[in-house]
Amino acid sequence: MEMSAHSATVPVLDAPVEERGEFLRRVGSWTVGGLAFTALMGIVSAMYIAPAVFQGGRWAVIAVVYGSFLLAQTVARKMVYGTNKVAGFVLGTAMQGVALGFLLLITVLMTRVDQGLLLIGQCLLLTLTTALGMLCAVYMSRSSMSFLRPALAMLTLPMLLIMVLQLVFPIGGTLGLIISVVFVIVSAIGLLYRLNHVVREMDTTMAVEGAYEITLSIVVLFWNLLSLMNRRRR
Repeated sequence: MEMSAHSATVPVLDAPVEERGEFLRRVGSWTVGGLAFTALMGIVSAMYIAPAVFQGGRWAVIAVVYGSFLLAQTVARKMVYGTNKVAGFVLGTAMQGVALGFLLLITVLMTRVDQGLLLIGQCLLLTLTTALGMLCAVYMSRSSMSFLRPALAMLTLPMLLIMVLQLVFPIGGTLGLIISVVFVIVSAIGLLYRLNHVVREMDTTMAVEGAYEITLSIVVLFWNLLSLMNRRRR
């Protein structure tokens, strides 16, 4: 289908129904593909990369995990919004998977393997269900959430740093549980904002960019939810 000039400047909700539907289908396809690739890289990381890095000590883990998150949030994102969209998308989702593999490995090793895999599956289902529910709410609502942008921009990197540090230097007791709950809430708000941003502020030519933002936000929510569930098992 040939894109009109209208679609290059008008937000998705104000675009013609055909363009809106096509945009959402493309975003959905890229997001599913990105999540699948992240999951694949997470499995590879849990089986091969994370065990080797753990042997190098805690600081090696921090360097690899935080470096992976940082690459996905900065370098890869710039590529996605530039001229190397596909390469940036692949790089960013791969790096998210590499980081995620460390948490997956810890989850499986904490108790029996089958219990760890079951918990991962439950958190994944809850995360995807939450994302779909938020998408429906954003699509049907006309309210803007742009007021959340400054707070989320300010919290992103510190939150990622604490997420990584807690992987190897876990904070125990009530304080650790409170931090985990707060992180789940903040990452859920972040996902809601990203969905709102994609639907309201992007135009219908930005399917890759929209999918990238949604994919990263879903992975961060999954990470924090799984971390919370792990803490409850200790």
